[in-house]
Amino acid sequence: MSPRNALPVLVITASQNEAEHLNSLLRKAGYPVRPIWAASMDDAEKSIKEQRPDLILCSMSVIGASFPEVVKLRDMMLPNVPIIALTRVMDPVLVAEIINTGARDLVSTEQAEHLQAVVSRELEVLQLARELEQKSIALREYEQRIDLVMKESKDAIANVHDGIVLNVNPAFLELFGHKSSGDIEGMPVLELFAGASQTALRDALKLSAKGQTVKPIKVKGNHAQGETFDTVIEIARTEIDGEPALEIAIRNDSDARNAAAQAQTQAQTQIDLLSQKLAASVQQLTTARNLDLLTGFVNRVHFIEVLRQELAHEGKRRAVRTVLYIKPDKFSVVSEKVGIIASDGIIKGFADLIRSSVSRDDVVARFGETVFAVLMVRAKMKEVVEWAEKFRGMVETRVFESARKSTSLTCSIGYVQLDEHQHDVEEILTHAQEAYRNARGAEGNKVAGWAPPTVDAQGQITDAEWKRRLTEALKTNRFMLVYQPIASLAGDATEVHDILVRLRDEQDNEIPNKDFFPAAERTGMLIGIDRWVVERSLRMLEDRSQQNRPARLFVRLSDQSLTDKTLMPWLEKLLGGVFFSSGHLVFQIAEKSAEKYITDTRALAEGAHRLQCGFALEHFGLGHNPLHTLDLIRHVDYLKIDGALTAALAIEEQKRETVKGFVARAAELKIHTVAEKVEKPETMTALYQLGIEYIQGNYIQEPEVVMADTATVTATPAAG
Repeated sequence: MSPRNALPVLVITASQNEAEHLNSLLRKAGYPVRPIWAASMDDAEKSIKEQRPDLILCSMSVIGASFPEVVKLRDMMLPNVPIIALTRVMDPVLVAEIINTGARDLVSTEQAEHLQAVVSRELEVLQLARELEQKSIALREYEQRIDLVMKESKDAIANVHDGIVLNVNPAFLELFGHKSSGDIEGMPVLELFAGASQTALRDALKLSAKGQTVKPIKVKGNHAQGETFDTVIEIARTEIDGEPALEIAIRNDSDARNAAAQAQTQAQTQIDLLSQKLAASVQQLTTARNLDLLTGFVNRVHFIEVLRQELAHEGKRRAVRTVLYIKPDKFSVVSEKVGIIASDGIIKGFADLIRSSVSRDDVVARFGETVFAVLMVRAKMKEVVEWAEKFRGMVETRVFESARKSTSLTCSIGYVQLDEHQHDVEEILTHAQEAYRNARGAEGNKVAGWAPPTVDAQGQITDAEWKRRLTEALKTNRFMLVYQPIASLAGDATEVHDILVRLRDEQDNEIPNKDFFPAAERTGMLIGIDRWVVERSLRMLEDRSQQNRPARLFVRLSDQSLTDKTLMPWLEKLLGGVFFSSGHLVFQIAEKSAEKYITDTRALAEGAHRLQCGFALEHFGLGHNPLHTLDLIRHVDYLKIDGALTAALAIEEQKRETVKGFVARAAELKIHTVAEKVEKPETMTALYQLGIEYIQGNYIQEPEVVMADTATVTATPAAG
């Protein structure tokens, strides 16, 4: 950038000596500055109003002029003028805060080269913006002149977009015999010409719209009085209000028109070149704001944004993603030993070692004065740990040199693996920092990973620990199937069981369902558990079929499985090579779930029918409108009427009538009925009278392991 003469710079500092020091730095950078010093808001307002500076430098420590107030003043009076905040000690957190208030940057008065670079950058952008504004004004003037030429021209001229007339000049109206532009504007241009000419004109318009040069063509025009006339038209590309259009002209004085068109083209070319230059400068500015000047790595603010974007796309990632927190051990001792200036060189050498060790796709940030953060993606977690240990060893054996001084270093590294449940950037960084503290310990020079706590502050098992335990239980087959018999009241001799699932801990003690099922639902593990149950049940059916002892098993599916779009393809693949009697594997869904997910329930019922499996609605009668829900689903084989209704059959007439209606409708649809939770003998009489076909409950038999359960099944991990 070529500096302007007498560059007015407003410097807001507590003392005039500070202002003179800053002006001296700018003059050394090649800017012949005209200093304007202010130490209060009143002085600053007066200077901005009268002097109209090209740049504002504002110290963060001026008592009489707070930085936010100066920014507001700038926004009201000179919104395009850059303002740069000044401080003595840089704080990465403060940088983002200051830029968010409206400043271009925050620089240290102790770093002269940084200040000069930022000033040069901002003034260049300001100058480009002013040049663009001047060129835009010139372009508008050109357009006004061209519009005037068009109106006064003896040429008949019309502007067309997508075949529609946008505007015409008086000469065009006169030639075609129209009195008002409203007679022509908005109509298809082809209608102004005789039929024989329309084909040639249409082709010429298409070619010209694609940027090809079109020679003048002879056409017959339609006069408003119904006559036709011969003429020659020329077609050229133009712009109307910044949008591409075509100009149709019937020449009378082509020289004047060509001159105007050439002037417009030249003006537009200048604007395009300046816009490209400005865009490139803005891109450079954005890049500079995202980088740490000492190391060349991204800064803290940009790293956090990159991490936030990475978390937003976790569903598309299959590799292991890890955040590492790296810091030299006891660097304050090193700094005292080699001095402040050499310390910067040591940090840069440390950064260069990181740069030479990471891969091209890793994102590295200078996260603090001596802290580095890395977002690393690898195929396996083992590779991340190996990298960290290797880098730690490289640091330990290296001698770092700067400003003719040398020192040795060690470093500590903490890391945290990202998973699909992590969406809080601050929480992730906190975990990485906790892992670093564990690695640092007493002496440091170690690598440590963050592991989620097993219990929370109230002593309850955390969801992260539950997920670990449930995943391990699936891998080691610590889930267990329990079978509750379903007895037939209609003489069906087939052995029928309702499948329940239990979980055993590492000591083989049973864990109550009320403890692990809610955690499995919260952590998305029910899909994996459901699939384990289906696989084990299928293996059991296959074994019993081979023993010529067929059984029918009812397997319930959770809402997570019901709404899982991969369930049916998985079932089709699983059942493809297994033989068992048709309808002997029955999938059951709670009626309230069916009511909530009616489309998914219909798809599951139809899919089960296609795979020669049964389908049941359990806990029937508890929904908003049970029979309406039933009518919306096809291929229902069993209605399992909820125990709250069956238990009251002998004493509550209203519930008896309700169940009677359910049984009648089921009979019409040829659906079998099952009474749930039959606990008392007096219920049996009512069930017989109503025509219920099957019963289950503790009156029949409590759930127990009544079949051999020794088959080993490899569980399919839960999605997510």
